[in-house]
Amino acid sequence: MRYIHSLIIAAIFCAVATLTEAEDLSSSPLYKVDPTPRATGSFYENRMEVSFETAQLFDVGGGDIIYHVAPQIVALHWQLDDIGNEGWLRGNTEFIFSGYFTPVIEGIESRYTGGLFGPRYNFVQEGWDWVPYLESRVGFGFTDSRARQRGEGQGQDFFFTFTVGVGAKYIINDHANLSLGLIYQHISNAGLSEPERTNYGLDTLGPIVSFSYGF
Repeated sequence: MRYIHSLIIAAIFCAVATLTEAEDLSSSPLYKVDPTPRATGSFYENRMEVSFETAQLFDVGGGDIIYHVAPQIVALHWQLDDIGNEGWLRGNTEFIFSGYFTPVIEGIESRYTGGLFGPRYNFVQEGWDWVPYLESRVGFGFTDSRARQRGEGQGQDFFFTFTVGVGAKYIINDHANLSLGLIYQHISNAGLSEPERTNYGLDTLGPIVSFSYGF
């Protein structure tokens, strides 16, 4: 019986020592596991991000002239609030200030350049490293209109534009993320060139990829 008591006491000491060692290891940065998804730490009020975006957009307007354009966009993203709402609406809102330069791969003009501004809503779901988003931007631009010479394309150099985009952002770490999406863009001078020159406008759709760095 004395040996049994000794074994029980020894087992208790071993168990206490094991628990103490496990507690020490769990408090070490090498062993600590953060249960918070990366996405949660990347969306909060007043977070700023700088992004570079590149797209390939194709004419979907059905006109006689076929366009293929390649927007190159630099943007500043300002998150306006913390994560809110519940269920599939859980997320936050950001506002985007962007400038773009768009080479015309196929079409009448050679380039478009200008600014775009608007909101994006991030659907931040618990446990997801991919964050779906929905956005819209409005703005203006300038081009080298050829309408005076050819009677085709954009009716004047100045135009208005808006975009609608949908996609998903992959959170690489607390600072960097990569986005894949689909964007629609409309370009028009709102009839300012008429009746002298026709306002043909332009409707394009295509994929967009972007890399962002937050601070």
